[in-house]
Amino acid sequence: MNDYRNLQFEEVKQLICKFSSFSLGEENIKALQPVRSRLQLQLKLDRMKEALALTVSYGPMPFSGIHDISNEVSLALKDGTLNPSELLRIADQAYGIEKIKDYFASSQMEKKNLEDLVAALYVCRDTSAQINRCISNDGNVNDNASSHLAAIRRQLKNLQASISRKMAEFISHNGRYLQENITATRNDRTVVLVKNTYKNTVEGLQYGSSASGMAVYVEPSALVGLNNELQQTRSDEQEEIKKILFSLSQSVKKDGAKLLANTETLGVLDCLFAMAQWAAANDGTVGEISESDLIISKARHPLIDSAKVVANSYSMVKPVRTILITGPNTGGKTVSLKIIGLFSLMLACGMPLLCQSAAIPLFDEIYSDIGDSQSITDDLSTFSGHIQKLARICDQATGRSLVILDELGGATDPAEGQALASAVLEHLRTRGVYVVATTHFNKLKSYARQHGDIMISSMEFDQQDLKPTYRYIENTIGQSYAIEIARRYGIDEKIVENALTFKREQQTDSDILLENLQQQIEEVRQQKERLDRKAERLKRENDELKQQKRQLKIDQREIIDKAQQQAAEVVSQASERAEEIIDELKKQNSYSVKDVARLKHEISQLSPEIEQEIDGEITIGDYVRIGSSSQKGEVIEMDRKSAIVNCDGLKIQSKLNNLVKLARPQAKAEVKKAASKVVRSSGFSIELNLLGYRVDEALEAMDKFLDNALVANVPFVRIVHGMGTGALRSAIWNRLRTYKFVKKFEHAAAAEGSSGVTVVTFRE
Repeated sequence: MNDYRNLQFEEVKQLICKFSSFSLGEENIKALQPVRSRLQLQLKLDRMKEALALTVSYGPMPFSGIHDISNEVSLALKDGTLNPSELLRIADQAYGIEKIKDYFASSQMEKKNLEDLVAALYVCRDTSAQINRCISNDGNVNDNASSHLAAIRRQLKNLQASISRKMAEFISHNGRYLQENITATRNDRTVVLVKNTYKNTVEGLQYGSSASGMAVYVEPSALVGLNNELQQTRSDEQEEIKKILFSLSQSVKKDGAKLLANTETLGVLDCLFAMAQWAAANDGTVGEISESDLIISKARHPLIDSAKVVANSYSMVKPVRTILITGPNTGGKTVSLKIIGLFSLMLACGMPLLCQSAAIPLFDEIYSDIGDSQSITDDLSTFSGHIQKLARICDQATGRSLVILDELGGATDPAEGQALASAVLEHLRTRGVYVVATTHFNKLKSYARQHGDIMISSMEFDQQDLKPTYRYIENTIGQSYAIEIARRYGIDEKIVENALTFKREQQTDSDILLENLQQQIEEVRQQKERLDRKAERLKRENDELKQQKRQLKIDQREIIDKAQQQAAEVVSQASERAEEIIDELKKQNSYSVKDVARLKHEISQLSPEIEQEIDGEITIGDYVRIGSSSQKGEVIEMDRKSAIVNCDGLKIQSKLNNLVKLARPQAKAEVKKAASKVVRSSGFSIELNLLGYRVDEALEAMDKFLDNALVANVPFVRIVHGMGTGALRSAIWNRLRTYKFVKKFEHAAAAEGSSGVTVVTFRE
């Protein structure tokens, strides 16, 4: 098994263990290792996705009452007797499993990959019920655990009562001999404390002296028999309790295999949901298995404070199979190395990752050489330790392996170190190994630039503030900035100036040109990023302004709609009241019938017109409102920027963006002229034909017809509605019942239309 300690894998496991609910879940977390089968790993990842989704939507899975009961069940399987607390732990499992099943059943989301785990949990209800019936929550065996135990305990109470009475009698008759008028217990027997001077006066068995030596504990002879019987009964009680506990243990044995299987499954679930809780608490996700490319977006190292960590994205896309990370010390190169190695390892274990998204190949092994490899016990130098690891890596790594190398070729002479580093990379490249390495060597950077399958990246360094930003930048070559960092950390300025002089003397012309070019490229890149951030900020502000404008428009529309609704309610209430007043005036003959009809018509025109805005492009013929004004009309001409609106004959020009498209208002429904089948008398027909009308049209036509009938002062009218389904007749009759000026209404005679015609007679 490979050693992943230098990737800090164990420390991450410890973080996740804090979210586990019981010991077996924690053990499963600590035992996590890479899965080499793609099918098995895919199942683990699918389960992890569902567990994370459940945790985010419904909270963590409940594990209350769940314990590792493996030892207890194993003892029962060997015919051992479990104590009450052990039995209660087993009973708790059934309660805990029911809670888990309820949680699982109540969640409304896809969870098919977890179903087999939850379905495998068996609720041992009978055994649990027996244990809970026999043992109380405080661990005592209940009286009703068996009829024999209940009888024994009744006998115990009776004996204790008899002893209390006997002792009370003894104290009352022998109080002068006693040190205190109280009882005590010695060897489970009730005794009294007799003064030393009377220890031979009081008959009974002596059980030693008091602490002061002034008195002796004596069991009066009258109580010896009762105490003997009490001790025997207590012994019987213990024997019965042993039988009850053994019987319960046998029930556990009967369900032993299921209980052990439950415990194992619960450990798996606890491990899964502990990881899910950790991911949910840290905004993590579940990665995907990729075929060949490695892409990790917005990755955060789990062991760095979330308030300080810098999220970086990493990619290794064909033809690239090697990443060479350059840049200053303390700039985050090693952190980037560890993130790529750690995340690849965690995904292979089915664990969630702290990133936005990730697609990582399933590597056959992950090798790493990070940090100081000096060994005192093996008498190895730092360089020797690195070489020993490199030898194993170069020998074992395949085209499906990931190799993580920190400061490749370091800890030795720079010239030989650079040559060795180039040779190692060449060897791994020819095998197609995935490699991520860090370096300060310019020769190694030059080697990398010659090969298309190597991507050079760097850790950003703020040249103005002379400090690292910890941002990972792809396709850039970083400098070490060792002298600048030394100056920042307080190295004497004379030393810094000398260092710069020595550096210039040791550089070739091409080295100087390359360094200047790299510096200029980096300055341009940083300037571009600043401009990009400014453009993004302006775009975001513009989007916010647009959203505010849209919201303002919505709020304005809501205010108008509310005002119109309130106006409509006021008008409706006023209309109802006006109708009542008119009816009263009619009764008092204060208004003529013609005036009444006119007032009713005016009331019907009071309803406010409700505007309805419509989304979409404005075209000629659309009905619009001009801005927030009350001017409305039809668009009759337009160009790209403006339009002419006909507002009741007045032509108004307006900009297109100042027009609001509206639903065209419904024209006031004109009452259809009723056909008359009888000769008009004084210009008014007493018959209204509503055949073919809808109910609402018919009622509106009838109302106007009745108003005109009242004005014409006719004694009665005929309303032709036909038989049909009877719906129109029913609506008409219901409306007629509300009119106080109607004296009566009835079907016409058989010869005049029968139930297809209603005759309405008015009051005089």
